[in-house]
Amino acid sequence: MDKFSLLNIPTTPVQSEQIGDNPGPSCMSFGFDIKPLLNSIKRIGLINSPILIKKEKGEGALQYEVIAGFRRISALRALSLNPIPCRILPSETPSLDCLLINLHENLASRDFNPVEKGMVLTRLLDLIPERDVLGTYMPLFDLPSHKETLHLFERVDKVFEHQAKTLLASEYLSMKAAKLLIEMGGAERNMFCGYFSIVRFSKNQQTQFIDLVSDLSHIENNPITYLLMNPQLKDIRDNPQMNNPQKARALITFLRKKRLPRLVKTENGFKQMIENLALPSGFQIIPPPFFEGAYYRLEISFEDGKELKEKLQFVAKNERLAAFENPWKMTV
Repeated sequence: MDKFSLLNIPTTPVQSEQIGDNPGPSCMSFGFDIKPLLNSIKRIGLINSPILIKKEKGEGALQYEVIAGFRRISALRALSLNPIPCRILPSETPSLDCLLINLHENLASRDFNPVEKGMVLTRLLDLIPERDVLGTYMPLFDLPSHKETLHLFERVDKVFEHQAKTLLASEYLSMKAAKLLIEMGGAERNMFCGYFSIVRFSKNQQTQFIDLVSDLSHIENNPITYLLMNPQLKDIRDNPQMNNPQKARALITFLRKKRLPRLVKTENGFKQMIENLALPSGFQIIPPPFFEGAYYRLEISFEDGKELKEKLQFVAKNERLAAFENPWKMTV
């Protein structure tokens, strides 16, 4: 279609019941909030008419498929506004043209969530060579033109269930966690999403939670679904007395104790030893990673030389320091 042809298509009133109820193959909206659009139409009316294409369905009954503007049509239906002013494309309009009309209309007005990016990229792969998707369209979404990234978003579209897509679109699930979940079966993925839909983990906590459960599944030779049904985990998740940060920390702590019992015991011993030293503010003793090294590090914060001297003198006179030892050895 010529790039100026859309400007010459007149607006035609179309009865709402003649328009398909589902998004057409060119539509690319997922997880949207219709309220702002409803308020906008209530205030100033419809600014940009939806774009349809004529389709023959059933026994010759005239129907229209949505090319662009499915959210607008949903809002107009919610407001009981009928007929709906639309622009109608010729029925012979190529599928790629229809997809690109929607894509560029949306690019000009909003950002795409990860699920929507997957929808668009998957549909483009059905219509044009992969090299064109990588070189031309990945940059439009601020994505690197890498095959790995392209196929990750394609799998989000094809593999993820509705709940997982909803969490990802609403930013309750990170792409890093999504990459881990996409390698799992549907039952496992749905159970993880059941936790993420109730407890708002941070991005790092999400991957930590998945990794810990996966490691325990391998070590204990138990299915992930079995581990996630642990009554103690579910009690933490559903505890009405705890807020989200508390639940997330408690779940991670519970799993770490099961996965790394000696390390957790060592960490607790180290904390107790530090408390027993009764160091004033400005002192910090930093252990080696996982307590596997031989040397610890002492950091001292000070404002000037006088304060530094006083703190060094305090350290030199602190008899309790002589009792400090590697807590890792104490757990053997």
